[in-house]
Amino acid sequence: ARLVSVLVQTERSERPSSCPAEVLLTTDVEQFFSSDWDVCVEVAGQPWLKQHAARVLKVGRSLLVTSVGAFTDDALLQELTSLSESPSGGRLLIAAGAMPGIDWMSSAALEDIEELTLEQRKRPEGWLGTPAEAKVDLKSLQEATTIFEGPAREAAAQFPKNANVAATLALATVGLDQLKVRLVADPQASGPMSQIKLKGKAGEISIEVKGAALTQRTSRIVPLSVLKALRNLAASKVVGV
Repeated sequence: ARLVSVLVQTERSERPSSCPAEVLLTTDVEQFFSSDWDVCVEVAGQPWLKQHAARVLKVGRSLLVTSVGAFTDDALLQELTSLSESPSGGRLLIAAGAMPGIDWMSSAALEDIEELTLEQRKRPEGWLGTPAEAKVDLKSLQEATTIFEGPAREAAAQFPKNANVAATLALATVGLDQLKVRLVADPQASGPMSQIKLKGKAGEISIEVKGAALTQRTSRIVPLSVLKALRNLAASKVVGV
C-alpha cells in the first residue's frame, strides 16, 4: 500500500514531512477524487462523511471510516450500506480505532448478550467544547464526575469527537440503542481510559485500557489501528480475521 493523495481543509504553509513530494496534497475535492487511489481513509470528521462518503462508494472505491459516530444517523448508514452492497459499489470499512477486543466481542454477539457496558474517562480538558461544559466547570474540576450516561447513540451524537468508540462497539455488537455508555471527566486520569464489560452466552470479558494520548480527545492507538487495517487489506495473509 502507498499514499497517493491527501485532501485537507486548509492550505498548508509547509508540506508535512510525512507527505512526500510525489503525493498530491490538495484542498480541491475534485482534484482529490480524480487522482488514482483505491481506499479512502476518513479522518476529517462527521461533516465530511455526510458530504462525500457516498461519492467514494459510488465510484467503486473503499472507504475506511474513523468518525464512526456519524452512523448514529440511520439514514446515512443505510445509504452507505446499500451503496456498498451494490455490484459496482466500494467496501464500507469501519476502523476499530481505540476499541480493544472488537473481534472477541463481535463474535460473542452472534449469540445472546445479557449485558454490555462501556465507560470512557478523559481529563477535563478533553471534554472542552462539548455538552459537558454546561454540566460542570471543567477548568476547576477536582474529582471524577460523570458528564453523560445513556445509550451509545446519544453518546456518539452529543460527543462526536470523543465517543466514536461507543458507536464502533455498538455497531459490532448489540446496536446503538442497547449499549450502555458512561462518560467521565477525571482530573486524575493520565490519558484516555476505557472499561468494557460484556456478559453473554459465549462467555464474559472485562477489559480496562489506559491509553496514551495523541491529543486530549484522541488515543495514540487510533492512527496505528488505521495502519493495521490498511496492512491487512493489502496483505496476502491476515491473522485474527
